[in-house]
Amino acid sequence: MGLLSLLPSGAVRALRKFMLSQGRRMGSHRMLATSKSRALRAISDAAKLSPAYRNLLQEHGVDAAQLGPQTDWNRLPVLTKANTFERFTLAQLSRPLPANALADVLTSSGRSGRSYGFRLTARKEHEEAWFSIDLGLQDVFGVDEKPTLLVNCLPMGVVFRSRAVAVANVSVREDMACSILRDVGPGFQQTLLCTDPLFIRRLLDEAHRVGVDWRALNTSVIVGEEVLVEAQRDYIAARMGIDIDRDPHRIVGSSFGVGELGLNLLFETRETIRMRRAMRTQPALAQLLCGSAAALYAMPSVFCYNPLRTHIEILHPDASGFGELCITMLDSHAVIALPRYATGDLGRLISSEEAVQGAALAGTAAPWLPLVAIQGRIKDRPAGLPSVESIKELLYLDHAIADQLSGAFRLAKNGTGGIQLTLQASHAAAVTPVLHAQLVDHCTRHGFAELEVELVEPEDFRWRPLLDFERKFAYVAAAAD
Repeated sequence: MGLLSLLPSGAVRALRKFMLSQGRRMGSHRMLATSKSRALRAISDAAKLSPAYRNLLQEHGVDAAQLGPQTDWNRLPVLTKANTFERFTLAQLSRPLPANALADVLTSSGRSGRSYGFRLTARKEHEEAWFSIDLGLQDVFGVDEKPTLLVNCLPMGVVFRSRAVAVANVSVREDMACSILRDVGPGFQQTLLCTDPLFIRRLLDEAHRVGVDWRALNTSVIVGEEVLVEAQRDYIAARMGIDIDRDPHRIVGSSFGVGELGLNLLFETRETIRMRRAMRTQPALAQLLCGSAAALYAMPSVFCYNPLRTHIEILHPDASGFGELCITMLDSHAVIALPRYATGDLGRLISSEEAVQGAALAGTAAPWLPLVAIQGRIKDRPAGLPSVESIKELLYLDHAIADQLSGAFRLAKNGTGGIQLTLQASHAAAVTPVLHAQLVDHCTRHGFAELEVELVEPEDFRWRPLLDFERKFAYVAAAAD
């Protein structure tokens, strides 16, 4: 058992308080410099422990024995699922470790449909995984001062361990989640709900049916799995009675993780939420944080990250600074080291100067951690189709319309070269000529007149994978469709 696990609760709370205060004093510039140094050390460790990584270095003409401060980062390999998990065995990717030393296995989402990536956790690290989670919960929600119940509705075996909050891991069971919230939740000062943007629709309906009082439970929401757009944040907040722009305690926030690397690698705070929301009405702020004056229908998410846990790069940035997000985890104990792992997401690093100016324009304090803007999955932005995020924004602008849709849709080119948008109704009775006409008019009024809108009953939404909430949903039709 690790040393952290032996500490009494009071000592752990004091340690969290100390680490957060030290991080704030350290400042972004010093943290980022430390991050790059530790990333190089992680790369050197991977070269020593992973036969697969040594192979990749050799193919790129890099001598593993010569890695050091002088190393040209542009020559280092960029890792992807294709050149790691689809090419090498786990034995070749992993550092030497007996099977009985492993405690936890987590897969990637399998969204690509070809293979899975894996994150393996050794027993010692697994025993102390709760600490980084609790550190983030304390920073955003003050869980050391407020007894807190966290209800985790994320799918795919994603579970949380914590010593600061009570955790209910229920996966995608809205009945269990709402029963726990309604009957157990009143014993806590606040409740946190972790879910994804599609499943929360079903959960909100069940909560209304069984009488969950979100205000009395002081509930905040953390959304993961996919991009949360502002129109949907507004919708969720309205259904839960949260005043996003004024409530000092409750938030609807989002978190970004990668199955192969870790959970909550990027995360929103009250400050970043205010900055993103302010971009909708302040073109100067949008230009500052997005690097472009171009009008963006769906603003990118603005996330904080801990540079002492992750080193972040942007590969092949365009003129606005957006390119592919690339992450190096700085944990020296990782079983499968994946330095410079490209996630397939479109991102832009926000400088500390831009962050300070942006916070001032948004009328909020500057976040103490570095920022990165995430626009969404690169594969969800094929040429000739609107982005998935822009369609999400469109569908949640009118809450009465959103109430009648499941949130799932499919974008595709039709046989005549036009764009078809197929929407899944929330229930069969919602499929009416009146709602279809409203949807067509809604699209036209908001600049999407080119869309050919189809509205179908839940069972007639025919594409695979089906919306079962157990896996990430594919909004854009593949060529095989």
